[in-house]
Amino acid sequence: MRIAFLNLCHCEPEIVARAARKLCAHPDFDMYIHVDEKQDIASFLEAVKGIPRVYFTGRRYKVYWGGYHAILATMELLRDAFSSQRHYDYFVTLQNLDYPIRSNMEIADFFEADPAREYIRGCNIAHTKVWEFARKYRLYYKKDTPLGGKNQPRLLKLAYNLVMGLLSCTTIFHNGVIRENGEQYEIHYGCAQWAVTRACAEYILKFHETHPKFNRKMAKMQFPDEEYVHTIVHNSPFKEKNFKYNEPMQKWLVNWRNLHYFEFPKEVTVLDETYYEKIMSQQGILFCRKVKSGVSDKLLEMIDRATEK
Repeated sequence: MRIAFLNLCHCEPEIVARAARKLCAHPDFDMYIHVDEKQDIASFLEAVKGIPRVYFTGRRYKVYWGGYHAILATMELLRDAFSSQRHYDYFVTLQNLDYPIRSNMEIADFFEADPAREYIRGCNIAHTKVWEFARKYRLYYKKDTPLGGKNQPRLLKLAYNLVMGLLSCTTIFHNGVIRENGEQYEIHYGCAQWAVTRACAEYILKFHETHPKFNRKMAKMQFPDEEYVHTIVHNSPFKEKNFKYNEPMQKWLVNWRNLHYFEFPKEVTVLDETYYEKIMSQQGILFCRKVKSGVSDKLLEMIDRATEK
């Protein structure tokens, strides 16, 4: 069972290296890393030095929170993995501050037990009257710029929001269905971390390369990393190979976990040792999110001791 872990990174190179060191100890596990172009890659290169089968994308994007560039970076990771001489069976996405909570043997056994299964839940939010979901495609979002960031001057932020409001006049009547090439794609929503088979990953990458209208719409949406791949998979034959599908719409990301455990009261909680028992008792969960140096050190030590197999 060969697995490519696709890691979108922007900070904490030591956490990234720790996860890579643990996963790549398995001879059939490799890690592909995209480092946000806004960050200095040197510290990441130094941190993973000596760890086998860790690869960095040659092309990098400036990734802003909630922006479409995260999708472009993910596609770049997929391309690099497919360009490898290694034939991967699964592709698993990680996001910088994620960490494995099972041994490599347990992770391999998990995927080998059902090698045709996809792990990307998603609920259909097309035509919804729930504004929490409808706004994702009815308002105009453009996050691939620093202008919408929290640290911008107040007047600049006001101007930015005014422009987004005016541009929303072009999207406000969208019904959540993208039409292209004679097909209809109802928008689905779920968690940004997922795992898919080789066949599904090939389908996603080809779809990305052949559906420019779909891509343009997704580039204007709120948090496209929570909708892009989900919409592709749940409008395809791979939907029925997913471990869950056609689920009723529910609010909050925590309802859409795939293989990651995380807490999300208002934002993703930084986990410490007090969460250890809760994390390790989860069934069907292989990773936790999110961990940080100085807060999660003891938790990571406890996880490593429990998974030394």
